[in-house]
Amino acid sequence: MEKRHINKIVITLPILFVLFVFAVDVSAKQRIISKTYYHEGNRHFDKKRFDRAIEKYKKAIKVNPKVAKYYYMLGKAYQAKGSLDEAVVSYKKAVTVDPDYYWSYFRLGDICLEKGEHEKAITYYRTSVEKCPEDSDVHYFLGKICDIKGDADGAIKEYNEAVKLKPGYFDALYNIGINYTKKGDLERAVTSYKEARKVNPYDEDTLVNLGIIYVKLRKFSKAINVLTVALKVNLFNRDTQFYLGKAYYGMGNLDQAITQTKKALTIDPDNADIHFTLGLYYDKKGWSDMAVAEYQEVLHLNPDYFNTLNK
Repeated sequence: MEKRHINKIVITLPILFVLFVFAVDVSAKQRIISKTYYHEGNRHFDKKRFDRAIEKYKKAIKVNPKVAKYYYMLGKAYQAKGSLDEAVVSYKKAVTVDPDYYWSYFRLGDICLEKGEHEKAITYYRTSVEKCPEDSDVHYFLGKICDIKGDADGAIKEYNEAVKLKPGYFDALYNIGINYTKKGDLERAVTSYKEARKVNPYDEDTLVNLGIIYVKLRKFSKAINVLTVALKVNLFNRDTQFYLGKAYYGMGNLDQAITQTKKALTIDPDNADIHFTLGLYYDKKGWSDMAVAEYQEVLHLNPDYFNTLNK
């Protein structure tokens, strides 16, 4: 009896081994097939063929439904084509498969931000930060939400976190400058814009904003230097021409101030502020008739303009 039992074991073990190996081979094969579909989906995604990408990602999921990044990329494809509800379903499925897949929380925050659901967006972004506190983009978008809510201090805090994690983060540096300007802290705004220029020295908005602040700080020579560079980027920016005129005026170059202000007026002929400023410059030159003509144009454009100056 004992001998027969041993024989059964000897016969059964090889069969079990074969079955085990077969099961492992099938699992490996499924992984290979699913990865193939996934990479095909990525190629379609990169070429903006989102419907075909979705088809491939779905096939990858069908073969192997336990990979969070498959659902995540499916969500990105849906989001790219504007199917936000389907994207939300996919992103939520990704974090069901892997609760630590923080990029899905980030994308869910993006969608909520796009829909104007700011509190939900904050919740998802915060979760993303908890899962991956070293991700700079999450802090950047938390800063954007603070911007929307009018919380300049909160925005600056989040943008600074983004810069700490990713030195040279241009958009964060630029937005720090904007928020310091809102707060009236112009010197710090200058510092932020100068840091942004180190990353992108010819960004038009950075140059113009920095030039305007220099004019307000009465640093006219610096304003002229920066705004002259801005002109090379875009000759038809009204604010560049207008504030360059103010800078020249501050330097005592009235003729050049008039020239630049007239160029600004060519770009935006219905701007009451520009007409008024040009009138002031004409007054300074002693050209009374030309000044009066500009002031009359101001009243034509905005009958209450001079009343608002006194408020």
